[in-house]
Amino acid sequence: MNWKDDPEIQAEIRRRGTRNGLIRSTIIWMPLFVACAGATLFYLFDVLTGSNYGGTWVLVVILGILAVLFGFQAIQAAMDLTGPPEEESGFVERRWSRRDSLVMQTQYLRLGKRILRGDGDMLAAIKEGDYVDIRFYSHSAVIVWVEKQKAPPDAKLPNIRRKR
Repeated sequence: MNWKDDPEIQAEIRRRGTRNGLIRSTIIWMPLFVACAGATLFYLFDVLTGSNYGGTWVLVVILGILAVLFGFQAIQAAMDLTGPPEEESGFVERRWSRRDSLVMQTQYLRLGKRILRGDGDMLAAIKEGDYVDIRFYSHSAVIVWVEKQKAPPDAKLPNIRRKR
């Protein structure tokens, strides 16, 4: 048996990779958020006081929108870094994929009211209607680990829409 086949080692590698992705997101998006938020405040003050630094309402709105977008990504990742991942069990109500760019395809699944995202290797064996134990970061909805389990006898299968 190879050490890469050990499920505990695979889970630890997956956990570290997911956490490193959150750190990477924080490092990339947080400086952009801080810069855009600072520039928004500076030019807002400039417009309101009538200074002559070139601030316009269009610039304030554009920088504000960018600050919100960058802040959304940065704050989600930073909040997930402060705590451990959550664990939940339930039936997969829906599973789908979407191409986020020309080269990347992201896999999604719906577990109760949560929509979570993960990579294709991890979710390859998961189908709609499967009962799973799942570990994920709640703010960014990134799946750390997912395992198929046998459903408990008292669990009821949700109403799942099947493709025809």
